Amino acid sequence: MPKGIMLTLEQQSQRREEITEAALQLFDKIGFQKTSMREIAQAVKMGKSSLYDFFKTKDEIVVYAVEQGIMAAARAAKKIAAEESSPEECLRKIMYQHLRFTKNNKSILLWLNTEDIYLDEEYQTRLQTVRQMYRNEVGSVIEDGIAAGIFRKTDTALAARLLVNSMLSIAYVSHSSSVLLEDMLDETIRIFLHGVMN
Repeated sequence: MPKGIMLTLEQQSQRREEITEAALQLFDKIGFQKTSMREIAQAVKMGKSSLYDFFKTKDEIVVYAVEQGIMAAARAAKKIAAEESSPEECLRKIMYQHLRFTKNNKSILLWLNTEDIYLDEEYQTRLQTVRQMYRNEVGSVIEDGIAAGIFRKTDTALAARLLVNSMLSIAYVSHSSSVLLEDMLDETIRIFLHGVMN
């Protein structure tokens, strides 16, 4: 893209999405560390300097991608909660859609979970903000279940955190197992809701 051509906000947003999608494919194929900004620029047919107009670093691309994914998951969770009357079924549906997000972004989420302490403080804050927003949506479903007498009284923030974080474990261990992700999710929710006691 030649310098001097102004893009509309919509075009800028679309270009950011294209860059993010290409970068995530490269990260998944050859790894985050081995992918260069030059390779990302080549994948979207733009100069490296033009790429820096959209993203300063690979870290920023990852943070943007995860932010967008978590915000979409939070919106979907809110919609499910509004449409589903059973708190148990609501949690199940929210976790199914969360598992899809986790499965589709497994490699980058695994990298992020081990490397996020090395991210700039600004990026850490952005990720904490969207993660908390999403956990609040899940927590509100648990609170509704407690209020209805379906779930026992518990620390809803901790419960939401445990349930959300379990999706990464399911996606991570599934590659070496013949068990379907959905079956693992069902068992996880059963354990979460009913424990392991007889």
